[in-house]
Amino acid sequence: MHCDVSAPVRAPFLQTPEALIDDVAVPDSAFRLLQGMVKLPPRNRHNSDAVARKLRMGKEKTNAARKALRALGHWHARKRRNPRGELRDQRLASLTPLRTKAEIEAGWAAAEEAMRLGKDTAASRKLGVRILNSAPWLAPQPAAGTPAPRPTRPRPQEGDQTDVHHTPHPLPTTQPQPQPQHENKPKAQPETGLSPLTGPLATYASRAETALLQLRRSTPQLALAVPEARELAQIAGHYLLRGEGPEIIRAVVAQGLPPDGIRSPRGFVRQRLLRYLPPLPPWSKPPKPNLRKTEKPPPAPTSQPEPPLPRPGSPADLIRQGQGWRTAFRAAAQET
Repeated sequence: MHCDVSAPVRAPFLQTPEALIDDVAVPDSAFRLLQGMVKLPPRNRHNSDAVARKLRMGKEKTNAARKALRALGHWHARKRRNPRGELRDQRLASLTPLRTKAEIEAGWAAAEEAMRLGKDTAASRKLGVRILNSAPWLAPQPAAGTPAPRPTRPRPQEGDQTDVHHTPHPLPTTQPQPQPQHENKPKAQPETGLSPLTGPLATYASRAETALLQLRRSTPQLALAVPEARELAQIAGHYLLRGEGPEIIRAVVAQGLPPDGIRSPRGFVRQRLLRYLPPLPPWSKPPKPNLRKTEKPPPAPTSQPEPPLPRPGSPADLIRQGQGWRTAFRAAAQET
């Protein structure tokens, strides 16, 4: 029986430029890997390793292909914070080589627009760009059926006379007393059991702050802002005060990071510093007071005094002379 069936709508795709096909500098493995990455949808959950496994490419061949694509301008990377606030690497594959800074920025912008819309645009189709594993970078959407959040209007600040004409009661005749201006006082920090490093001990906090700010170079996941590092330096400074070095602070904080990522770098670093705080050094005994110049120290005994000799004719004297125990017993019986 004849029936009319409409063909399914075909998803847009990226066309490989002829210059890339004819380019002999691109290895075959790199060309296959690039084709597998750019044919992914704008919103995908695959990285280059997952694409290479589908193409049955080994680890060494995959690394060599990515290195060749990076050198030719088809593979780019940058660091961005995802919706959960974690610092992660973002990868971009492009069919068109992007070499200058302006071209790379235009490629990222076109790929982000396609990722946000969920479909290719004219710019992304022209450059042939695709962001890998782009789904985690999208903000979570509310579930179907849930009411949308109601926008809140900002309230006018104190002193604004925007709603005076709506007030039905007359204004008071007495002049209101001026309210004291609140100074920008630092927020009260939770108790840690550690005294703040102020006065002469402030140098320890300054050195600890420098060590915490250097984490953004070695461990980007633990990048701290300057106010956060200054706050945590009051805890990290006790490491230096107790005889440890800045490398111990970085090792305690950066070793053994969780595989799921870090949601709050400030809270993670604070918990690590308090958990592995070194103990206090043992107190040494105070030195003995120096003697005056007029006083002389008592002479140290050179040798132990000799014991007194036994009484002549006593049992001990007889034993010492070699008379034997029987003779000593007889002498002792005569004495008694």
